[in-house]
This record gives sequence, structure tokens and C-alpha cells, in this order.
Amino acid sequence: MIDQMPDHRPLPDDVRMRARQRLSEGMSPAARTGRPLLIAAGVSVLAAGAVFASQALLGSPADVAAPPMQHNGEFVGKDRKIVNHVETGKVAPGALARCAAAAKEHPPAAEWTPLATSNKNGTVLSAFRVPAGVFFCANTATTTTISVPDPAVLEGRRQVEILFTTPSGTMAGLVSSDIRILSLSQIADSAQSNTIPALVDGLFLAPSGFQKAENGTKALVDGEEFAVRGVPKPTASVVDRPLPPAARDTPEAARFGACLKNRAVPDPDQFAHGLTVKVSATDTLVTGRFGGLLLYCRDSDNDPTPGTVMDLDDLGEYRGTTIAGMLAYYDFKPYKVNEQGEYYDGGSTSAAATGLVLDPRVASITYTSPGAADVPATIGNGTFVLAAKLLDRHPEARVVVRDATGKVLETITPQNPS
Repeated sequence: MIDQMPDHRPLPDDVRMRARQRLSEGMSPAARTGRPLLIAAGVSVLAAGAVFASQALLGSPADVAAPPMQHNGEFVGKDRKIVNHVETGKVAPGALARCAAAAKEHPPAAEWTPLATSNKNGTVLSAFRVPAGVFFCANTATTTTISVPDPAVLEGRRQVEILFTTPSGTMAGLVSSDIRILSLSQIADSAQSNTIPALVDGLFLAPSGFQKAENGTKALVDGEEFAVRGVPKPTASVVDRPLPPAARDTPEAARFGACLKNRAVPDPDQFAHGLTVKVSATDTLVTGRFGGLLLYCRDSDNDPTPGTVMDLDDLGEYRGTTIAGMLAYYDFKPYKVNEQGEYYDGGSTSAAATGLVLDPRVASITYTSPGAADVPATIGNGTFVLAAKLLDRHPEARVVVRDATGKVLETITPQNPS
């Protein structure tokens, strides 16, 4: 359950800074202006406790009209049921079979009532109800993790109870009916370990959450933070679909492994190193791939930031039939702080497209924009990195994909993140 922290006060600096960084990684320029994005320059803090990767947080009314948006008193963001790909009242047959096989303290699967399924970044999280209570099951490519039925019921307002965590950071539990949007973060590492779950009929589902929640987790609800008590330790996973690990036998592949360390990444041993591309004097982008999952991290002055996993379905900014990619920001500057405690003149105005190659015929990817020289991408091991002036958002800018003979396979118009 949640206990209120003593003496409500303005959000701590680390939370405010995290909001700035996440905004800088997620904002898009206003529609139809054609102006380059100046990230987090003199903009007041809008968000805290959330990861905003490529969300349209600012823009014209048309930008935020669809898909649905949610608001918790501190920020506006895309509907988390959409972000977390939620389906209610159903579960995939394959997931059900794996969960049933791993069940030990449950009635027969025919007696399970499926409540909802959420599919995000390599994890399928399902919720079920039986007479003894609610329980959850998480499937990755290689593992299944299932909780025992819990009869817990919440009473009162602003209540959150975490019932289920996994070694790879999946989280689920109960919320009171008054909560419209919830943000959870690890108290000791709120800048990197945070999630906004989907809320479904008194449940919260976070298939892509964070690790070590039991060591201290806080919730942000309606602009106020609370400590979440009684967080359980991760439920042990069963390796029911074993696969050989990806190679880590080169210096670059071993360095890529640092991006995966202590991160909420499902099946981390399965991600193969893709590319290591120097994009500026100080920053290098590192990519990896496992099936339809992209992992990327930024190596700044030989200090890798924790890796971020993106599902193919969410790579929509440079999306065609041959490639799928998103913006990854780099060259971050420290923020300045004014007398009002607002951060300004910091963040990043540099970004590269990074993503997955979906067609084996792809031999080159080129960014073209009127009045500027063409910029080729680096391609390798099913991933690509394209470092160009992508934030200019010229209306006639295109990404051209060709095969080895120079034949154009497709031409892609970059999309503003939604």
C-alpha cells in the first residue's frame, strides 16, 4: 500500500532534472513550422517520473487530439493503454499455454478468467482472476514468470499495491478507482528506473518497468509523490524456451554488454551487438538486436548510458517496409538554473535515427534534404544509425532506401513522433 511521505514539498531536483532530460529526449517541434527543435530551452517543467521517448508533448491542438492523452496534474502523455498495447478480456493462446505449464498453486487453466494482456518491449504481461484472487503472468522469448493468486482488495483513495515483479523489471498490481494515471519510479535511481503503467479496471500493468522495485519505490499520483510499501521481491522465472546466448567475443560486443547491465531488459543475453557508431566528438551510439527488438545506448566519453529497448511496433518515426527507426538524442549539455529553480539552456539539439533493417536487400539508407548534402547511414547486423540534421524537419526531407544495385526500394517521409 502507499504511505504519504512527510511534509509535501516541491518536486526534488533530481525529479525535475529527470523530467527535463526526458522532455529533451521526447519533444517534437510544433507542427507545420518547419523550425528546428531547441530542446528544453526556457520551457517550464511539465513532467516527472516518466519516460517520454518520442512522445508529442508539445505542439498544435491537432498534435495532441489523437491518440487519446492522459493527464495527472503534472504532465500530459499518450494513453498508456495504447503505449502498452493493452487488450482487455483476452490472452493469447500461446501465452496461456506457457502460463498454465508454469503454474503450481493455481486451479486448472480452464477456470482462469483473463482480465487483460499488455505487450511491450519483448514482454507479454497477462492478468487473470480465480476465486482465490488475481494473479499475473509474464512471458518473454525464453522465460515465464507467474504469481500466486492474491485476494488483496484496496479501500480508499490514492491507493496502489504492487503484487508482482519479475527479474527483468515487469510490474503489476492494484490501483484505486480514483487514479487516472500513475507513475512509478525507484527511489534510489528515479532518473533511469521509472515507468507509467496502463490502468485497467482496478489493475496496473507495466510489462516494461524497472528492476529492484523492492528496494524502494515511489508513486506519482495527481502531482504528489508517495512511498509504496510492501513491494514484493521478484518472482522466480522459469526458462521454458531456452536459446543460446548472443556472442560477446569482440571488444565492441563486450562493450555493448555494458549497455545491458542492471537494466530492465527481457532476455538480455539474446541481444546481439549491432553497431558502434561515433556521432560526435564525445558521443557514440551503440545498437543491438534480438528479433523485432532494438536496443540502443549512448556511450559518452566511454561511459555507456543504460540501454533502452524499443519494440518494432513502436519504431514509427522512420517507418517503411524495409526499415523502422526512431530518434535517439545525443550531445546533451548540462542545464542552467534560474532564480525560480527552472532549468534552461540545456538538453540536446542533436539526434540520429536508429532502428532495424527489415529487408535483407537493403544496402544503403540515405537522408536527403533540399539545400543540404546527402547523408548516408551506417548499416550492420540488422540495425542502422543515421546521423543527419534530422531536427530541421524540412517538409521535403526524405529517407531513401536502396539495394546493392542502387535500385530504390522505397522512399520514406519522416514522421513527427506521436
